[in-house]
Order: sequence, then structure tokens, then C-alpha cells
Amino acid sequence: MVAREMHTLNHKLLFGLRRGLTQMAAVAAVVACGIAVFVSMRSVKYSLEATLEAYYARYRFADVFMQLKRAPGYMEGAVSAVPGVRFVTSRVVADVTLDVPGLPEPATARLISIPERSGEASLNAIAVVAGRYIEPRSLNEVVASRPFMEANGLKPGDRIRVVINGRLKELRIVGTGLSPEYVYEVQPGAFFPDSRHFGVLWMGRTAMESALDMSGAFNDLSVALERDASKEDVKMELDRLLGRYGSLGAYGRDEQISDRFISDEIRQVAVQVTFLPAVFLLAAVFLLNIILSRMVNLQREEIGVLKAMGYRGREIGLHYLGFALLPAAAGVLGGAVGGVFLGRGLMRIYSEYYNFPDPLYLFRPADLLLAVVLSFAAALLGAASSVRRVTALPPAEAMRPESPALYREGLLDRLRFFGRMPVPVKIIVRNLERHPWKSTLSLAMVALAVAILFAGRYAYDATKWMVHVEFGEKHREDVTLLFNNPMPPSIASSLKSGEGVLQDEYYREEPARLSFRHRSKRQSIRGLPFRGGLQRLVDSRGLSRTVPPDGMLLTTELASALGVEAGDTLRVDLLHGRQRSGNVLVAGTIDEILGLSAYMQLEGLNRLAGDDGVVNGALLKIDPAEMEARYADFKQMPGVGGIMLLKALRKSFDELIERSMMTSTIILTVFACVLAFAVVYNGARISLSERSRELAGLRILGMTKGEISFILLGEQAVITLGALIPGYLLGILLSILLARSLNSDLYRMPLVFTVWNVLFAYLVVISVSMLSGFAIWRRLQRLDLVAVLKTRE
Repeated sequence: MVAREMHTLNHKLLFGLRRGLTQMAAVAAVVACGIAVFVSMRSVKYSLEATLEAYYARYRFADVFMQLKRAPGYMEGAVSAVPGVRFVTSRVVADVTLDVPGLPEPATARLISIPERSGEASLNAIAVVAGRYIEPRSLNEVVASRPFMEANGLKPGDRIRVVINGRLKELRIVGTGLSPEYVYEVQPGAFFPDSRHFGVLWMGRTAMESALDMSGAFNDLSVALERDASKEDVKMELDRLLGRYGSLGAYGRDEQISDRFISDEIRQVAVQVTFLPAVFLLAAVFLLNIILSRMVNLQREEIGVLKAMGYRGREIGLHYLGFALLPAAAGVLGGAVGGVFLGRGLMRIYSEYYNFPDPLYLFRPADLLLAVVLSFAAALLGAASSVRRVTALPPAEAMRPESPALYREGLLDRLRFFGRMPVPVKIIVRNLERHPWKSTLSLAMVALAVAILFAGRYAYDATKWMVHVEFGEKHREDVTLLFNNPMPPSIASSLKSGEGVLQDEYYREEPARLSFRHRSKRQSIRGLPFRGGLQRLVDSRGLSRTVPPDGMLLTTELASALGVEAGDTLRVDLLHGRQRSGNVLVAGTIDEILGLSAYMQLEGLNRLAGDDGVVNGALLKIDPAEMEARYADFKQMPGVGGIMLLKALRKSFDELIERSMMTSTIILTVFACVLAFAVVYNGARISLSERSRELAGLRILGMTKGEISFILLGEQAVITLGALIPGYLLGILLSILLARSLNSDLYRMPLVFTVWNVLFAYLVVISVSMLSGFAIWRRLQRLDLVAVLKTRE
């Protein structure tokens, strides 16, 4: 008997799902979107963490790093004896200028020494992914980084020319490699990758020592720590031991540029895991709530009959709960499949952006189980009130028709102009006014769709603004020359003498330790001309500032890290040259977009250093007609360790952003469209079911199909249009929260909201609403007046 009763309820459940297939499919699609985002982002976060951990462990990524001027080789043994140190690797490192075949512009490489044999243990080991390792004692063989090789179309066996220590040398590339030290491969001093003009070359230790006159010495140190070692204690001891050898100060992974970028990326993914799935599951709760509420209202008599026939309230409640759980189950299935597909695609994008030899994609069953729990929890929450009403409804009361709604004069009815409005408009306004809760929820869901579109596009606009500020307002030079060693100011005369140099500007950069009370920070100080022209100080709003005549200008984030404000005095310990110390006034702060920076007037930094003044780099504006000739000169210029081309950096970054941002924008747009369609369509579909008798009656009274279509679709139009402003405001709030969650020492997301962002969200939501309105309009055209008037349906 029980089995037969359950079979009857299951048959009724399947029949009901088939009748409301479109509505249930919309709910399942919303759940699927939320689960797809959840599964993909969780799997991507876990995959990035697992890939990074395996990569770091296999190739022995160091825990502490240090750069020096020149230290004797025997100091490596002294470092090994420091308590907490497990392994030490000393290296010779130099930045050099390259002449790459087929590349008209000069390129820059970081040349790093490696053991003569591939089996020798060392930190920051390289993974040779093509070709071979260098031959022992070879003086001209190198392994080149994969991004550099791919960007320039190079392959093992090709040759490049390099200026090392003022001498031109030809190198033979024998292999393509990757290193955990350069998961994010970017030129020192830059934030954006330009793989065509910057690469890493690994060369034998013997060849490096010979080329740089560093026999028996090193200028770079990597340290691996014991598991229970104190990193801060080890750093302090390294600074004490190696300070007299031109040390710039020991620092950990948290300050290593590559690890910082990938760590921030993982943190951003973690933010997305919580935000988007919550929005879609909340929408699913809302949709299920209104669908099941309408279903219970229309099936009161059926519920009463079932209870009169002996069905218990719990059984009927479970029957209606099935209308929530089955779409949720379908959404979980579709979302899991879509999430795996999306996660794999995102990992491919991350693998293009970050350099892993063996990227992993790992899907954890625990994530799927958690997705099932979340989706079913949303289904239960959405169905809870309706199921509770079903179980508590007495049979006699259920068999009795529902009491008609109590109508009273509304607020608008008291206004004089309301009486002169057309009847269809009055019906729309009164229905919205008499169902405020339902109308408000519908408006809130559409506003969420607008907010997702707005916030998703915000990241694109913010990045575009960052590019505009950095490459359009702050930097106006064509070429930046980075000198291997500090140069006297007289270098300006030799650079000015080159044909085509329209404008030149020079700066000094001094590594220092800035201290205030108990806080300190290792930070370079950049000395700029008082009235700069090629490099300006520009804040996140695009407003320019000048270098203060006295004191130091700090970026807002650096000032916050040190706990200082304008008017405070910093302790400054220079780490190069005479290593002088002094107190410097904090003249003010500037809210820059990228990095942490400290600025002083060039003359003031010279006084602090106690010398006649040196420069570390030159900014040049070059006549386009003479650009090619100057490039040829730069390729062979001694004393230059790095060259940055502003135009090439911008082009590389634009290509990268267009590819990654376009993908994320498309994904968010699709998801937001699903949400908007589900909300608008279900709202109109439920209104049609609830008011079909009313609309049929209006047709019999003489209204045209166009007029009743206007009544039904007009309500949805009012809700959609009314959701735009709240949606924009919510989108701004979400963008602010997103910006704050993504901000770090490396970059700050500026709050930029463009007209195109507003227009994009408007066009997408209006288009989706029109599509759902067309689907409802077609149903209205097939409205059977006689059948509708015979039944409540």
C-alpha cells in the first residue's frame, strides 16, 4: 500500500516537473552556474597550490635570498654554520644586454650561474623542458627560459650575442628551461612581463666567474631553512655576516617578486570561491521559494484530497520537496561537469601566464561533496516555507477555496493624476503595490544580475586605467637604461651626444632600510630631479605630484606598513656605498597604483649618501626616425645591464590583459545572463499562471491581446528598469569590496567606473529581459480563454 502511494506521488512529481520544465530548467541553470564557479575556483585554487608546492619541492626553491656586491667563496661555509640553515647555494648573477636574431630592439637577460653538472644539488634548480643541460666547463653554452624562447621563436642550437662586463660574447642556447625562482618572469624594476625583450639565461659557474672576473667569489645567495628555524633570526645573522660585502639585506619568499605574484593570484581565486557561488545559490533560494509558493497555492484542493485519502503530511511535504531537490540535483550534475571544464580552461590560462614545467589540474571529490551540500541546502531553504505550509494544512481547510485577497485603496489611488492613467497602467501599478514582498525580491534578483555584470567589467576598466596611468601619465620616456654600476652625472653628456636623443633624465636608486619605532622595511629610495619631465609622480586618480624639495615622499601603502604620517621622521640606513645613516622627514604620501616606493629629490639623496652624486639609470625620449640606429648602439653599449622599452612593455601587457580579461568577462556575462533570464522569465511565468483567469476575463471584456500582454510584460519591465539603479549601486559596492580584497603591496585596484561599464550592464540585462518577455508573449498568444475560465490554471 505504501509503495503504491509513493508511486502515485512520484508519478505526480514527474508530471509536475514536465509541465513546469522551463521553470525548473531555469532553476537548475542558476544552481549549475553557482556550482560551476564553486567547483572550478576551488579546483583551480587547489591545483595552483599543489602545482606550486610540488614545483618548489622538486626544484628546491629557497626560503631566504640575498644579493651582494662581491663576497669571498669561503663565506658560503660560514653561512652554512648559521643555526637553522639547512642548505646554501651561492651564485654569480648579472644583468646583460642581448642582441637577439630577428629582434630589432635590444633585449635584456638575467644571467645566472648553475652547477657544471645537472646532477649537482643546488637551490633554485632548473627544469630543462627541451634540449639539454650545459656541458661541464663550457664557456659559451646557456639554457634559456621558455617564455623568452617562445616569444622570440628561438630553439636549442640558436645563438645570441651578449655584452658581458663590457665585452661582446656569442652564446649558444642548448636547452630551454624553467625555474621556481621565475614562475612569474618579469624584468627587475618592472611589474609587467615582456617575454620578447627579457629572459633568463643559465650559464655554468666557471664561465660566469671568468666572464665577470668573479673567480672564487659570489654576489647572490640562496638559503633553505630547517623546518623549525626562525626565518627572522636567520636573516638577521646573514645581515651581520655579509653586511660588509655590499649586502642589500636578506629577505624571504614573501618579498621575492615571483612568489608574491603567484601567492596574490591564489588569494584572489580564494575570494572568488566565496563571492559568486553565494550570489547564484541565493538566487536559487528565491526562485524555488516563489515557484513552490505558487504551486502550493494553486494545488490546495489537491493537497486536501491527498490528505483525505490517507496521505500523511510528511509524505506530501517530501513530494513537494522533490520539486526543489531534483532541479538542485540536476544543477549539481551540470555544474560539476561545467566546473571541471571551466577549471581546466582556467588552468591552461594560468599556465600561459605563470611558468610551470608540469601544471597539475586536480579535482577533489570533497569539493563535489561540498557543492552537493550547498546546493541541497539552498533547495531546502527555498522550499522550507512551502513544505511547512503543506504539512500543517488541515484537509478541511485545504478543500475550501482560499480566501480572496483583501484589497484596499493604495497610496497611488489617492493621487489625482493616477485616475487619468490608462487602465492597463493602473493594473500594473496596483499589482506591484499589492505584492510588495514579491516585487521587491524580483527586483533584488535582477539587481544582482546587474551588479555581477558591473563588478565583472570593473576589473577590466580598473586594469585599463592602471595601464593609462602607468604608461600614459607617469612614464613618458621611450627607453630606460639600467646601469650595471652607479655612474657619475657626466654620463649625461655622452648620452646626449647620440643623434636622435630628444630628452634625457637621470635618477638615482639607493637600497635602504627604513625604520620607524619598532617597524622597519627594506626599500629602495629613488632620487628624481625636482622638476621631472619624463617620469612623473602620478596618483591612482591620475593627478600629478612633484618631488618635495626636502624630505621623503612615500606611497600610501608603504607609509601604512611603517606606521608613519606626514611630519614624522624616518630612520634611513643606506645599504650601499658608505652605508651612511640619517633621519629624514616624511614630507607626504602619494596613492600610487603599483608597488611600494619612496622618493626624494636627487640632490637630497646625494647629501644623504654623502658623495658627489651618482646615477643608476637614464630615461630617454628618442626621435622615431633615429630609433633603429639607437637600438643598434644600445645592443653593444658597455655598462648597461638592462633596457626597458615602454612601448614593448605596454604591448605585451595589453595582449595579456585582453586575453585573460576577455575570458573572465565572457564567463561572468554568461552567468549573469542566466541569472537575469531565470529571474525575469520565472517572474513573468508565475504571474501568467496566477493571473491567467484575470487576463482571460479582461480579454472577454474587450481588451486586445496587445493590452493584456502590456499588463503582464509591463510589470516585468517595471521591475527590470527599477532594478538598474539599485544594481549599479550594488555593483559599485561589490567593486569596492573586490578592490579591497585584491589590493596588495604589489598593486592597488583603482576605483574606476566608466560609462561603457554602465551601458554594458544595461544592454545585457535589457536584452535578456526582452528575450524572456518574448517567450512569455508567445504563451500569451496561445491563451485558451475557455479552458482558462474553467479552471484555476
